[in-house]
Amino acid sequence: MNPANGAELAGESGLLQCRDPATGRPQREQTLREGRFVGPERFFDREGRLLRERTVNERGNSEGRTAEFWPDGRLRREEHAVNGRPQGPARSFDSQGRLERLAFHGDGRELFSVSYNPAGQPTRLACPERSAMPEDRSLCGFGPAGAADTLLYFQDGGKAAQRRYENGRLMASSEWNADGAQTSEWLFEHGRRVFRRYSADGPSGAARLPAPVRREERIHEPDARPLTDRGGQLAVQRRWSANGQLIEQTRYAAGRETLEERWYANGERRERTVLTGVGAAARLQGEFFRDDGRLTHRSLFTADRLPTGVQQRFHANGQLASEETYSAPDSRGRTRLEVRRQWAEDGELMADDVLLEDGSRQRKPGLPSTP
Repeated sequence: MNPANGAELAGESGLLQCRDPATGRPQREQTLREGRFVGPERFFDREGRLLRERTVNERGNSEGRTAEFWPDGRLRREEHAVNGRPQGPARSFDSQGRLERLAFHGDGRELFSVSYNPAGQPTRLACPERSAMPEDRSLCGFGPAGAADTLLYFQDGGKAAQRRYENGRLMASSEWNADGAQTSEWLFEHGRRVFRRYSADGPSGAARLPAPVRREERIHEPDARPLTDRGGQLAVQRRWSANGQLIEQTRYAAGRETLEERWYANGERRERTVLTGVGAAARLQGEFFRDDGRLTHRSLFTADRLPTGVQQRFHANGQLASEETYSAPDSRGRTRLEVRRQWAEDGELMADDVLLEDGSRQRKPGLPSTP
């Protein structure tokens, strides 16, 4: 009988067994019911060892227990299905019979899962919104014991992460690398999700630091997202240098940048840019500094990045070097240079020009004009 030929199977019922013609070893067993494969079925490898078994329903989908086996007959995986969809507990075992993964399915999805290393320590964990099985209670912070601080491990037994759960909700998380150094953490502060990244990498070309230092921080506006979700509106973002000096800070309001600050690794301010107003009235005001803290220039730009108002540059000694005054934006958003002044390093005014609409310069008597 050819199991692929529907005409040969029509009306037949019973157990169909297929064997290797050369060795006589079983290849598969399937239950026939009036010409259709309905009921228990088993599949074997080339050596005749059981690989997997399940029960098929009238729709051709798995129903009840499904199982897979290692070549020595040990259970490899088992779960229960309802019309082809996993339902309830699912367990996976390694070749030595040790529990490798435990999960629980419901509502058409996986609600809970935990994976283990060979020592039986948890390596990965996904908690449900509500307790799904006894094994999730101590790991995910369900029940009278309250919050749970759960350690996760690498395959070799090293500490990989520590997570704090309250009734299945992740409240804090810290992670370490294989060398035992902390790499990141997530936590709630004042209702805001906070992410911090740590690194022991030194400056370019330098040796690694003796211990990790904070290098990055992101603070999100309060929302209902899970703790480790990288989406949502930012409130503050910061970066640090290898010596622990804050070198960059950006603040946000309603999803847009309102303040950006930068520092040199020596602690001196490098840049400060403030965004005010919205739409056509938006202005970007910036101040820029040398690494000794002295101001190099000030600028003011429109939303279209065109200069407006007063722009200033400074000599290395801190004295004002030049000042340009631009008009307010016209109906097309354009601006025009109206006044230009220049000073020597000793503060002497060297040029003072008014620029007219046709581009010509009106020079102040007694001073040389700018080129």
